[in-house]
Amino acid sequence: MVDHENLIKVRTAYDSVAEAYSRVIPDTAFESLLDMAMVDEFAGHIRTSADRLVIDAGCGAGRMSKYLTRTGLNVTGVDLSPQMIRVAQQLHPGLCFEVGELTDLPASDSAADGILAWYSIIHSPRAELPAIAREFWRVLRPSGSALIAFQAGSGHRTINHAYGHDVELRAELHSPGEVATRFAEQGFVARAQLVRSPRAMESHQQAAILLGKPQH
Repeated sequence: MVDHENLIKVRTAYDSVAEAYSRVIPDTAFESLLDMAMVDEFAGHIRTSADRLVIDAGCGAGRMSKYLTRTGLNVTGVDLSPQMIRVAQQLHPGLCFEVGELTDLPASDSAADGILAWYSIIHSPRAELPAIAREFWRVLRPSGSALIAFQAGSGHRTINHAYGHDVELRAELHSPGEVATRFAEQGFVARAQLVRSPRAMESHQQAAILLGKPQH
């Protein structure tokens, strides 16, 4: 079941910080080389498909959408926050962006070759992981890929100040094993998994899981 009250809180917070967020994290320079290796591996899988259609689910201001487009993919960015989408459209006028939720993507069945959820589940409670897995399964074509990145751990932390704004956000820490299991229960197959140590500016291990939807 989706926590709609939580969705409203997350949407409101990111609407407030959208402009500042786009200035603080404008591109992929923040990511580590290991992080980008996972993104490039994901992009490589999509480039073998005919249409190369990707949904950047939780796209924020569109920095990963821009990167994936430069690798030769056809990207639609989707975000819960209308203000994030507005900023993304301003910064990247040649790309497509839409408002949507992880459990209710604006796409038809089997519409995409790939879904990138780059730190998009960090505000999703554990109980919502099965619903997210079901939605990704619905939207992906057979042989499609999903890449999910998040902070690894258990429990949650509270963000009281972000990007120069007084906002309150609950950030969930997810176990890589549990995330992989919830998606496996839906039928996904794990292709690769990264769990790396935190860098100086990070408080937790960082994880990324590359998943595939089987052909049959």
